[in-house]
Amino acid sequence: MNVLITGGSGFIGSHLVDVLIERGHKVSIYDIEAPRFGQDAEYIRGDVRDLQKLISTLKKFDAVYHLAAEANVNRFFDAPIYSNEITSGSTANVLEAARVCPNVRRVLLASTEWIYGTSIDTSEITEETIYAQNPDHLYTSSKIAAELFCKNYKTLYGVNFTIMRYGIPFGERAREATVTPIFINKIVRGEDITIHGDGSQTRQFIYVRDLAEGNTACLDPKAENEVFNINGREIIKVIDIVRTLEEIIGKKAKVTFIEDRKGNYKGRFISSLKAERLLGWKPNFTYREAMEKYVKKLVSGSK
Repeated sequence: MNVLITGGSGFIGSHLVDVLIERGHKVSIYDIEAPRFGQDAEYIRGDVRDLQKLISTLKKFDAVYHLAAEANVNRFFDAPIYSNEITSGSTANVLEAARVCPNVRRVLLASTEWIYGTSIDTSEITEETIYAQNPDHLYTSSKIAAELFCKNYKTLYGVNFTIMRYGIPFGERAREATVTPIFINKIVRGEDITIHGDGSQTRQFIYVRDLAEGNTACLDPKAENEVFNINGREIIKVIDIVRTLEEIIGKKAKVTFIEDRKGNYKGRFISSLKAERLLGWKPNFTYREAMEKYVKKLVSGSK
């Protein structure tokens, strides 16, 4: 299949490029930044806000993964209009380009577990769980809007979609400002790690290679017009991140606990069993196995 990936030069996108090529697909990257990891993929320099460029580009593709979006949730607070333009606004552009280009069989949208919000009173969340009705973050609202655009374009114009709700990815090529590389670097350098609260808040991390394989599984025809959680299976406490890294690195961390943030997300369990049931996908690596691979490559400087 001839596949385009918007945001294919980024953290998750570059791993998706790797897996799709391994599976025999012809892959092209559409991004404002050039690829950095030497993959055998065509590079198309383009902005997802440029509708005409998207239309002219999509004429030769069978499917498009739309990963381009604002990756830094804090930037939504600092630059809400721009951040929304490249998140939900860009999704509308990709869908419109797909509507104009009938050769495009499907748009596969990278969404997020954030769409469930932080106040859902349930022990387990599935794809049937309703999204946040009173979102407390612009990032959440923009991602919800992007999902709704997909459903609207299917209903109104027949544009097929797949929505993939990501967990918290970690692994090679991650931005240094994300939690795992921050903790690794601080332990290695002997610097203090600051944790809000007592560290009992939980997260579901997913190794980026597993996430990329989950994305690739969504090309299956059974995923058409479906929504999937693509997440890790283990519930990890914030303090457990530190303890795991201490064991792998072989060095004690300096940890300072401070007052918890108001409304700090405590965690819940988000099920990815639908992806296993329909697509045969589940994570290949445990959290510990994936972290060992990541730390080893990070310390060695390997990409």
